[in-house]
Amino acid sequence: MSITDETDSSAGVEADEAEFEDLKPVLARPPILAYVRELWGRREFISTMPLNQMRATNMDTVLGNFWFLVNPALQTLVYFVIFGLLLEANRGIDNYLSYLVIGVLTFTFITSSIMAAARCIQANLTLIRSLYFPRAVIPLSTVLVGLYTFLPSLIMMVVVVLVVGPAPDLRILALPLILLVGVAMVAGCVFVIARVGKHFPDLHSLLPHLIRLGFYCSGVLFAPTSFTSNQTVLALFKANPFFDLLQMLRWSLMGRPVDAEVWFIGVGWAVVLLVGGFVFFWRDELSYGNS
Repeated sequence: MSITDETDSSAGVEADEAEFEDLKPVLARPPILAYVRELWGRREFISTMPLNQMRATNMDTVLGNFWFLVNPALQTLVYFVIFGLLLEANRGIDNYLSYLVIGVLTFTFITSSIMAAARCIQANLTLIRSLYFPRAVIPLSTVLVGLYTFLPSLIMMVVVVLVVGPAPDLRILALPLILLVGVAMVAGCVFVIARVGKHFPDLHSLLPHLIRLGFYCSGVLFAPTSFTSNQTVLALFKANPFFDLLQMLRWSLMGRPVDAEVWFIGVGWAVVLLVGGFVFFWRDELSYGNS
């Protein structure tokens, strides 16, 4: 073999090696920044998929998707009769109906999103196994289903506040930012629940009890300061991200005072839950198509 042939052969091998270096395993987990870019590229699919799920949920009922509004409204009425009229849990709260509506309707969004997250991977196994897409699309769609169904409740919330009075002041302009904080909190929780629920199917049965605990520890029905002056107990309430969210919403819509630390804790929780939950879910990306 001539020197020229050896040189050409060596160059060919090097070219092949360089080509193979650019190849990536089909089932490899993409780097997190590339993963985020893939999600952004599928934003239209993420936003439309929940609408189809919503249409199918109450398709066979008389009121259809109006149940997304009727259910929380009836739930609010029950709580108002029991806790507002019979048990007088409204002590220390002016305009208890608005206070209750904001708490119940917002926590309904939180509850529905978290409960759906526990089985969202199993419910979409066929889709996951049929084609490749970033698996975070599934929990994100779960959050959007909850958000879309919450929007009519939000309108009802504002209407109740306006009718019962007093009317909100300029603080209502902060409402979109506060809602963004709330969606970030819920999304972070959904990412965590989706991964844990994939590996621990019994989580769906355990969650209602945990959510009920969170419900009563979030100040949905009462103001904690009206029932206790224990600073440790009050600090535990403030450490609850959803308590902080409700406090901020009531500040915006009702003008209720909010301690400065509630804002720092609430925004801090939103960032930690969203980033931490997303990374936690991404790290297990390759397992979601397994039974």
